[in-house]
This record gives sequence, structure tokens and C-alpha cells, in this order.
Amino acid sequence: MVSHTPSSQLVLIPHRIDGNPYVRELGQAYHSLGRQVIFGAENLLELTIRPQLIHLHWPEALYRWINQDTPERQSRQFLDALDEARRRGAKLVWTVHNVAPHEHSGSDLDAATYQSVIDRADLIVHHCPASVTLLESSYRVPRTTRSVVTPHGHYLSYPSGAARDVVRRELNVPTDAFVYLSFGLIRAYKGFEDLLAAFRRVRVPHKWLIVAGEYDSAAGALRHRLTLAWTKRLSQRVRFVLKTVPPAQVQSFVNAADCVVLSHRHGLNSGVAVLGMTFGKPVVGPNLGCIEWVLRAGRNLVFEAGNRDSLVRCMESAATLDLPSVDAANRAVASSWTWNEMAKAVLEELYGGPSDDLRKLQGLSSSDPF
Repeated sequence: MVSHTPSSQLVLIPHRIDGNPYVRELGQAYHSLGRQVIFGAENLLELTIRPQLIHLHWPEALYRWINQDTPERQSRQFLDALDEARRRGAKLVWTVHNVAPHEHSGSDLDAATYQSVIDRADLIVHHCPASVTLLESSYRVPRTTRSVVTPHGHYLSYPSGAARDVVRRELNVPTDAFVYLSFGLIRAYKGFEDLLAAFRRVRVPHKWLIVAGEYDSAAGALRHRLTLAWTKRLSQRVRFVLKTVPPAQVQSFVNAADCVVLSHRHGLNSGVAVLGMTFGKPVVGPNLGCIEWVLRAGRNLVFEAGNRDSLVRCMESAATLDLPSVDAANRAVASSWTWNEMAKAVLEELYGGPSDDLRKLQGLSSSDPF
């Protein structure tokens, strides 16, 4: 925990920096714009600092995953901490990653806590226009609450990975195969069974599938675990790397693929869609929320969520694309989605722009970047 930091320059992102890379990237963007940035839930829950701005992302991370008390009491502690920080002068920004926590659909506690966050927010950040509509259809968003729409940032900061053929040799995948990649934590809502069923039906010569990511068995039903075990035993064209992929290896797996596939049945955003586009891969994904918006901004394929026939058709079409032209188009789009622009949009919406009067109000010298 950190104290004695001037509140006029301090942004608190109350999430772990070693978790989702989104947190680190956004924090670095705020820092490049002249802000001091502090991370970690403890700095909010223990009220040891007085930030000017709190940028919240996944509320459930602060009352469901820290395992110190019941979710109900942790939710109350979390909301009380927000109220105290706001009483001390902090502004609250919330980025809508999900309309509800993935693993607790239909929870009254989560709905009430999300509504409480909305009621307290000075600014809500969305990653596409559809997010605005979906949030307003699920919650009461006060007319006075400001919002801003800004794309999810790219992943160009990932270190260069191993070359395509090197990774394929390590996984014992033929160099001439057409390789689909499913990347990231395997959860029930991501339609993993749909992906496996579709892959078996796809009529593409030399097709292969790489599944890279930790399997969240605690959240999956028994049939998902049995399906996974059956597939691992019987399939000769599927390679499983069922573990958390370290940052140094992320681009290696993307390099090994010809196409990234998202088989989600539900969801709003996906960093994996942006990841695939960042490194020039065509992405097959569902017509859901911001996922569809991201994919249609580049050269990708969109299927009807939950429709296996539609998923099969898109996976087959991916093998007919002009991959070099897709590479150029998707890289160009993704590289324009910068984290600095996201942070700048928040600051300008809240404070009105980098004027000299504003710098003085925030305690910044005229030489400090905004």
C-alpha cells in the first residue's frame, strides 16, 4: 500500500497488475499522460490513499475473489470504500467489461452491486456503441451520468514470440496445416463444446486446432470436463496446452495459427479478438456486443452465437481468405486502438482538456504531459 502521494495527480486502478494485461497497459497510459498510478484492491478497501481518480474495471474482483468474508459483506465493504473515497474528492470511472459477472449469471447480489457502481459513477467507459445500449437495457443509468466510447487497446506490447514453424514443431503440428487457435481461459460461457463439435465438422484439408489456456474446471459442469477428456484422448488433430500462457509465449501461439476462433455463447468484450487482430490473424467470432463491433472493424468472420452450423461455415470460409491482405488490414485497425487514447478520453471527459487553468487545478506544472 502507498501513501503520501499527491492526490491531484493520483489514479487508482484497484486491480492486480499481474492479472489481466489490460490493467498494466491502461496504467502505463495514464502514467505517460502525467499521472501517478497505483494498483491493487487493498489501496481502495483499506483507504490508505486519497486518489483524484478511481478507474474501476471488474467490480466482482473486489467482493467475490478475495475470499476474506461472504460476498455480501465484501460487497458492502467495497461500496463503503467507494463512498469514502468519493467523500474525499475522488471521481469514479467504471469500464464496462461485462454486463454481469460471467460465472454468476442471474445473481441478485451482483445485479445490485453493479447498479450501485452505476449510481456512483462519474463516468462510464464503453468499448463500443452496443455496450451503451446493453447496459441501459439491464440497469438504471442516470441521465446525468456521462459516458464515453473508446476501443479496447491493442496488444503490441507483447514480446516477439517464436516463429510459426518453430512453434508448430514444438507442438508436433505439420507446417502445412491450416491451424485454428482457441486462446485464453476456458470457461463454460465461451462455448468450448461448440468449438470442438464445429471443428470435427469443418471441411478444410489439413485442419488442426490448438487450444491454449487454463481450463477453469471449478466453473465448468461435469459434462465439460468429460468432453475435454474425451477429445484429448481421441482427437489426433487437436493440441492442448492447458495452462496459463506466460506473456513471453503469447505471441508465439498467435504466430503458430492461421485463424483465431472465439466460440462464445455469451459475452460483451473479448481481449482475444483484439489480440488476434493485433498480430494480423483473421478472427472468427460471434455476433455479440463489442466482439462483433471489433471484428467488423477489420477483415474477420462473424457467426450467429450458439449456432454451430454458422460457426462451421465461418471456420471453413477462413481457410479461403487472402491471409496477407487480412494481416495488413487487421494490424492497421488494431494498431490505431491505443491505450493512450483511452486514458486521454477519460481525462478530457472528466476535466475538459489540457488547458493551463486545468493544469493548475490539478497541481501540474506547465511542462507536465497531460
